[in-house]
Amino acid sequence: MYTDVSVAVLFLCFFTLSYCSTCDINKLEGETMSFKLTDSSLKDNDRFTIKKDNQVLVPKRNRKQEGPGIVENNFLKLPDVKLSDAGSYTVEVFDGRGQNLNSYTKTVCVYAKVSKPRVNVTCQDGKIDFICDVEDSKDLSFTWEKNGEDFKMNAKVLINVEADTVTKYTCTAQNPVHNNTSDSVEASCLKTKAKNSSDTLFGFDRWVMDNILAAGGSFALFVIVMVTVACCFCKCRARQMRAVCHVTIWKRTRPMRRKPTPKNKVILQLLQK
Repeated sequence: MYTDVSVAVLFLCFFTLSYCSTCDINKLEGETMSFKLTDSSLKDNDRFTIKKDNQVLVPKRNRKQEGPGIVENNFLKLPDVKLSDAGSYTVEVFDGRGQNLNSYTKTVCVYAKVSKPRVNVTCQDGKIDFICDVEDSKDLSFTWEKNGEDFKMNAKVLINVEADTVTKYTCTAQNPVHNNTSDSVEASCLKTKAKNSSDTLFGFDRWVMDNILAAGGSFALFVIVMVTVACCFCKCRARQMRAVCHVTIWKRTRPMRRKPTPKNKVILQLLQK
């Protein structure tokens, strides 16, 4: 792991001189930052102070007094660094009589972990273009591997790659302290076209067509429910009308002293409700 990071730093120093010319200390977000106070063990009456960008970060104190950071032997350690902790740090150390024992300035750069890259593929006329896409490409450099071997360095894009079905490519995005590698992709136009065709339906975007079909299905279900309710209402209404007709006929044709039949009694009860 450390070897990989060292190689990455050397690579970045070679291709981007700004990394090495401006940063004396490179740290990964969340790591501990250490500043050397003296060459030998710090004495109890020695005092030190640290400024960040000309602002006092650690007020002058000795090793026993409380304050920012942790004193271990002749180092002051600041844990859990953040991206905002990048800057210029000035360290000053004095003995009990106020004489300067050590003084220096270091530029600290803090980097975030590199997100996993994704290789975007475009195919045209049998030629393929690869783009190494990563969430935040600031301060990153890119390398490519072809079938597991170094292929091209310091390039985010590969253009006019010959299409075949056996060659696989991966890209690595890296900063001075961290790197991440994409999944491998084949240099195949056929797979690219098949993948693109699966994203369409009837020649249109699949997502749009899926939503249209879902909306149409919902509308059809609504219509079926409304028709069913209407049919049930009509049947109930027809039954009521037939009952009214039966009662009317019975009233007109019944004998003067004849009692109503059980069937007519039921119909009368239903009408009274």
